[in-house]
Amino acid sequence: MKKYKKARKLAIILASVLVLDSSVGVITPYINAYAYTERSATVNATSLNVRSGPGTTYSIVTKLTNGASVTVTDEKNATDGALWYQIRFSNASGQKVTGYVSKSYLTFPASYTQDGNFESQLSAEGFPESYKVRLRELHAQHPQWVFRAQKTNLDWNTAVREESQVGKTLVHTSSMSSWKSMLSGAYNFDTSTWVGFDGSSWVTASEDIVKYYMDPRNFLDETNVFQFLSHSYDSNKQTMDGLQTMTKGTFLSGSSQSGGGSNDSTGTSNPTGGSQNVGPGAAVSPATGGAPQSSGSGNVSLEAPHASITPKNPQVLMEYGPGASLTGPSSTAPSNNTTGTGTGSSSYANMIMNAATQSGVNPYVLAAMIIQEQGSAGNGKSVSGTESGYEGFYNFFNIEAYQSGSMSAVQRGLWWASQTGNYGRPWNSPEKSILGGALYYGNNYVKVGQDTFYLKKFNVQGANLYKHQYMTNVQGAASEGAVFSKAYNSDMKKTALEFKIPVYNNMPETPCSQPTGDGNPNNMLAGLSVDGFVMTPTFHRDTLEYNLIVDPTVSNIKISASALNSASSVSGTGTVALQNGNNDIKISVTAQNGTVREYILHVVRQNNGPTYSSGVGGSSSGSTPSNPGSSSSGSSGSSGSSGSGNSGGPGSSGPGKTSTNESGNKGTPGGSNVTIAPVGSTSISVQTSTGVITQGPGGSKPVTAQVTETSSQTQAQETAAAHAASGTTGDIDGDGKVSSKDVLKLQRYLLGLEKLSETEKKAADLNGDGKIDSKDLLVLKKKVLGL
Repeated sequence: MKKYKKARKLAIILASVLVLDSSVGVITPYINAYAYTERSATVNATSLNVRSGPGTTYSIVTKLTNGASVTVTDEKNATDGALWYQIRFSNASGQKVTGYVSKSYLTFPASYTQDGNFESQLSAEGFPESYKVRLRELHAQHPQWVFRAQKTNLDWNTAVREESQVGKTLVHTSSMSSWKSMLSGAYNFDTSTWVGFDGSSWVTASEDIVKYYMDPRNFLDETNVFQFLSHSYDSNKQTMDGLQTMTKGTFLSGSSQSGGGSNDSTGTSNPTGGSQNVGPGAAVSPATGGAPQSSGSGNVSLEAPHASITPKNPQVLMEYGPGASLTGPSSTAPSNNTTGTGTGSSSYANMIMNAATQSGVNPYVLAAMIIQEQGSAGNGKSVSGTESGYEGFYNFFNIEAYQSGSMSAVQRGLWWASQTGNYGRPWNSPEKSILGGALYYGNNYVKVGQDTFYLKKFNVQGANLYKHQYMTNVQGAASEGAVFSKAYNSDMKKTALEFKIPVYNNMPETPCSQPTGDGNPNNMLAGLSVDGFVMTPTFHRDTLEYNLIVDPTVSNIKISASALNSASSVSGTGTVALQNGNNDIKISVTAQNGTVREYILHVVRQNNGPTYSSGVGGSSSGSTPSNPGSSSSGSSGSSGSSGSGNSGGPGSSGPGKTSTNESGNKGTPGGSNVTIAPVGSTSISVQTSTGVITQGPGGSKPVTAQVTETSSQTQAQETAAAHAASGTTGDIDGDGKVSSKDVLKLQRYLLGLEKLSETEKKAADLNGDGKIDSKDLLVLKKKVLGL
């Protein structure tokens, strides 16, 4: 009987479940659609494609590098069943970007439980709140790790600007355009190409990508944090087992049969002359600023630490060093210098451990540096021992390897390694090169405070800020740090590893984003003009602001402009209506990659200002503008122009006549009779009935021009001459002289850029009519020119 009762109860429960499911099933899909909880994650790949949909068949939206922070917003399966995450992140411009990435390449942080002691330690160290978020995640994963704040006391923006100077920090030429600098000397706007260093393989890094790699907050994850680990040797923490774990699968896991070395040659002739165009793979000799040292016993010797390195190329303020690998070590199987343990061979691990003992440098650091320089397979020519002219010589750390004259960077480095000198040179065996290079790095970097991969690349400590940097590759510290992390297995990571993490003043509240824009970056103008008027100063693509005075009767102006690169677009041109007083007109050039450059035209409507003249202004390409009355407005040339330079056709005027502009307003013939000089100019010019007289560097000279004076202008000038007889009129700045400085001061006043005192206004009223206008400026110019 009990069995039946139990069965009846079970049946009732099952029936209830079925009824409940049928009643709510229709809303279940909607509940699931909104049930996904967003999670923070970091990219765990050297370069990760972000696609428009879940699967490799979808287009690539952008790429993310190792350690980039993202938010996972959803997950979907690709057609092959693989799981993909939908992610959201901010690009360099602060815009939100969404896309899909494979599940395999994201890492989620461990859950952090409030730890009062750890929080107190973070605060005591002085870490900003923006650091603490990622450090808490690391603490959850590795509670034994210790984080020290290295307070640089440097302004963040200043440090970034210093590290972004032309040639100081480089990226590979194949990088996206937003990673490349547009500074003068880094980019050629005429050809839309970047200036190469180390041949043409490397170019100057943009400030945005320098910000990304300099911002320590972008690298506070389990792998990348190792760029902040100390480089000092500790025999209790760094072991042969750890080194072998790190180098497994690379050429350093093998051995070399060159161990003893028999080539005692002192090398070849000195490098040829010529400019030294240095790239990322060159460390500079601290003692001499790169000059080879030809003396020495050939035995390994220690130098006192040196605080600075003389740049090889002062024009671009460079300090160079190894770090030329763009993508980090290769996964290719070892193929070079990897032999068995035959007679005469010596294990690379033994060489590195011996070098660590003698130099005081962490052996894992030495291995990471070598892999960074020569690749996992050891394919670098500096360690082949077969480079033509330098057979039997080695330079595992690429020290002093930079292009010089006809010598390539590899040849220059091997030449230096072949010389008799300090650090055990000549390096005629792998063992000598590894030991000598370790001593070089230990003496000149680790022992002077540059004891992390970060500080080796970005020297933000000590007396030689932003100098004495071992490498120029912007990715060098991150790449070497990632290799370095492989040395530490799970057991080793349970120890109290200590990380020294730089902190700057005035850092942004959130970590700097990695730039993702690509495409041609050329956003320069090739030409800019105002139809019928003359701007000051004369157009130059690097000059971003221009001035123009027009008469109040001029109600609009026609602006023409052309981009230097055909892939760019220009806005703000065409016919523009003018307001009373000052008008600031912006002409924007948008490059193919989306960057924008703004040019500004300051237009002032002022009494007695110039009015339209078809003889000046011109098209943006420099050709003569069409007549106002012509049907082909804006095209170059004028069918009615005469041999004398006077504009013919409808609306034109000859000498002694007034002209009518497009609005029907009458103005002074020939356009402006006042030329506004740029700020700081020492040249002035004035129009006369015979032409234009210019005074400035080189003396005075007449220049033919299509300008005449009306009888009223002549009368005003004669009145001004009498008025100026007092001797002080025109001396606006009060220095006792009437000079071009007074002209400049009056120009700025007329443009609304400067104010004048009552005394200065009296001196500026040269024609005595109680007003200060362009007539006074004309008289002042003539007075300065002695006319």
